[in-house]
Amino acid sequence: MRLFNTFQNGAKMPAGRNQKGFAFVVVLGILLLVTGLAFVSFSTSDTDRQIASNNLGSSRAFFAAEAAIANAIVKLADSSWRTGFNNLKLGHSSYSLRVVDSTDSAALRDSIILVSTGKDDENESRIDVLMARTRNKLFKYGAFGDSALYMGGNALIDSYNSDSGSYLAQATNGPDSVGNMYSDNGGDIGSNGQIELAGNTQVHGDAGTTDTVIASGGNVDIYGTNSSNAPTNTLDPITEAEMKYAELYSGAPAALTITGGGSSYNSSTKDLTIQGGAGSVTFNKSGVYYFSNVYVASRCEFIIPVGVKVIIYMTGNFTALGQSIQNTSLKPENLQIYSTGDSVSFGGGTGAYLSVYAPDAQIDLLGSSDVYGSFVGNSFYNAGGAKVHFDEDLLHLENPLKPKYRKVAWKVL
Repeated sequence: MRLFNTFQNGAKMPAGRNQKGFAFVVVLGILLLVTGLAFVSFSTSDTDRQIASNNLGSSRAFFAAEAAIANAIVKLADSSWRTGFNNLKLGHSSYSLRVVDSTDSAALRDSIILVSTGKDDENESRIDVLMARTRNKLFKYGAFGDSALYMGGNALIDSYNSDSGSYLAQATNGPDSVGNMYSDNGGDIGSNGQIELAGNTQVHGDAGTTDTVIASGGNVDIYGTNSSNAPTNTLDPITEAEMKYAELYSGAPAALTITGGGSSYNSSTKDLTIQGGAGSVTFNKSGVYYFSNVYVASRCEFIIPVGVKVIIYMTGNFTALGQSIQNTSLKPENLQIYSTGDSVSFGGGTGAYLSVYAPDAQIDLLGSSDVYGSFVGNSFYNAGGAKVHFDEDLLHLENPLKPKYRKVAWKVL
């Protein structure tokens, strides 16, 4: 066994002492390496935490800016709203919003720009959104049936303007070919399916469809344009948001006065039933009302007093018999019915002033009386010879529950 290391000068040294010195150097090097790695690791972790913090702050700022846009769209249910927001808190973040309109730039006309800024500590995000005015013109026709339209039995449709007084005061034209006096030739009818006109039907307006117009029987006259290649008219659906709002803020039953032993409002089913010889319902306050089914029997009354505007949303069927609907203001816009049900029916001598929008329903006019307003449905049947007088004032009507603006373009800055 070798116990000594020999140096050049001939001195000898025990082998164990040399090995211990070498081991010390190795251990020291390893410690320095581990320390360096730990320092790099801690430095990297701190950088990662800083990056993550910045990313979180940037995300919060962006979502705050988006929240401002969403809040502004709700506020724009009032189309005149221009107030904006100034440093509103949203958790750890905040947002501000400015509305730019034609008073700032005439080129915008009736469009607006929402300039939204979200902040989170030192982070900031900006979103600009161009909003165009929506045109919720649901009542452009005196009668429209998406899949089919039928008029017969001495039926008539013409137009007048309730803003200019009563229909009778304006019905000074004529007589037409079958002896009717009428007001104006703006009583348009339309369909995306077949239009059939029979037995002395008089259309004082245009008849437009993507299908065909069939005239059967004598003395059928269309005093406006008769078109079989009209552009498709797509009926907007009644949205779930509208329905939920109507149900939440419905004036029923608190704002209703119901009389008659057989008459009732069922709070569970939301059905309104008016029947019995003296049955009646009076709507005492303007606002939105939500029902499932509505049934009004003959010789009963469905009363809208002067000064009250009623907007009805319903999920079921609407049936009114006899001269039951009493809209005493004689303004069709003061009784608006929006239905997702499959049937809207008026029988007997209804003589009503109202506007009906029911894109999934068959609308039936079963009597021969005069009705005033507009009827839009999946199909429209006037088999009893009713005289429909389209109120041109409805061309300006906007549904208050539908959004007034829509997003056109946006950019993130």
